[in-house]
Amino acid sequence: MKKVGIIIDNYHLNYKVSEFLEYLRSVAGVNLYIEESYLLNSSELHFDEDIFFIKAKGTLVLALAKLIEEQTSIPVINPYKAVWLSVNRFLNSTCLKKAGIPVPDFSLNPEGFLPPFNDFIIKNIIDQKNYKFTPITNQNNTHIKVADERALEEVDGIDTKYNYLYYQRFIRSEWEYKIYGIGENVYFYKQLPILINPNKTESRQEIKEIPELKEYCFKAMEVMDLKVTSLDFLKSSDDQFFLSDINCTPNFNYMKDGHKIVADFLLEQAKK
Repeated sequence: MKKVGIIIDNYHLNYKVSEFLEYLRSVAGVNLYIEESYLLNSSELHFDEDIFFIKAKGTLVLALAKLIEEQTSIPVINPYKAVWLSVNRFLNSTCLKKAGIPVPDFSLNPEGFLPPFNDFIIKNIIDQKNYKFTPITNQNNTHIKVADERALEEVDGIDTKYNYLYYQRFIRSEWEYKIYGIGENVYFYKQLPILINPNKTESRQEIKEIPELKEYCFKAMEVMDLKVTSLDFLKSSDDQFFLSDINCTPNFNYMKDGHKIVADFLLEQAKK
């Protein structure tokens, strides 16, 4: 029986993977490495798993993933590079754009300096913590300006983290297209944008394959070194798709049989 190591945090463990773990434990051995409670004694360092799966994105998770990759030959999904690029919005926007994948215009500006476009959304620079998106919207007949409350707090709050803000051009889109990439398979959904309906799953529906988005998905996975991901696309008024967000820890519970699809993929990727 294959053995799978799950590197995870308490939030994902308690709310996102119950069905996944139940199925995985029926077909494989499972070891949990929980970010908030795991103590690693370097003198007793030994991993006998056939594969590791990352379902978190904190600093300690990144450190453990990097150690496993450097000290063993055990495959890690998703690896350190993939997680780090995914959580850093400015870096992944730059890499994706350089690879020819259409992303909304973006800029990283010192506090007090507006971006070179009028319609924008301010997002947190490093997307590591689990939180609910809380938009602050300023809209008139001509322009719209949206800010994620946490992004502002990270600059102006009590625990200041940055002196910069990440701006992304706001794309007015009727739908948000949620694309899941699991290995060589791609799954297609759409939902109303969160500013229209905060309950993003209420309007979610499975849709037919969109070849253009499938191509972008595979390219993004290659560039970012991702094996399991979800991508958010918006469609502008001139029918151009833009990749607005990329996620290295997707909630595959929203997919039909998502827990089984991901678990079976991990076992296929496990070292022989």
